[in-house]
Amino acid sequence: MTGGGRGLGRAIAHALAERGADVALSYNESARGAEEVQAALRALGRRAFAFRADARQPGQMAAFVEAAAAALGGLDLLVNNVGVFRRTPVGEITEDVLDEAFDVNAKAAVLAAQAAAPHLRGRPGAAIVNVASLGGLMAWPHHVAYSASKAALIAATRGLAAALAPIRVNAVAPGVLEPPGGPAAVRDKTPLGRFGSHAEAVEAVLFLAGAATFTTGEVLRVDGGRALAT
Repeated sequence: MTGGGRGLGRAIAHALAERGADVALSYNESARGAEEVQAALRALGRRAFAFRADARQPGQMAAFVEAAAAALGGLDLLVNNVGVFRRTPVGEITEDVLDEAFDVNAKAAVLAAQAAAPHLRGRPGAAIVNVASLGGLMAWPHHVAYSASKAALIAATRGLAAALAPIRVNAVAPGVLEPPGGPAAVRDKTPLGRFGSHAEAVEAVLFLAGAATFTTGEVLRVDGGRALAT
């Protein structure tokens, strides 16, 4: 899994280990978090491997995938979770802002999938799950770079599903999760009347990774109905 040292990635790593998986995770700035995740997973009796990889740098996602396959003796699942989320008004968007958003939120997932595909082929139930965002499906005016990059990830999910079959490739698109939550006005526009939890997003990832054996190229929203609200 890319980006497993904190937040949702950390929760996904724990859930996978609790269900019997050995886990390799990448991290960049969250070295302490990655160490804590490794320790917790090993306490569950699972193998855990952490690898520092900067998704903005060429070759590092592929290097992580190869190192993970070597450490674990193969791959059954790739979860592309690494991401960057920055509030940037349109007038403040620069080429660097766009490059970072697309490098981390879209390009890293495609390159990791490309590197993982040879290891996943022939493995029963092999799957790739991309962590997209509701922002890739809705207009978020103060997050144009982020939303555009997550929309690109959603498009890449569909393309990869067609290109890599029978490896299943799907995405989850979480809405606002707690922590950190968001403004009350956003919560109040959500039909279910609350923000989601990391645990609820994790369940969607696990479903697409395992039980959804006849599903590929899909995007599963975990947003409490927020995309339906005007």
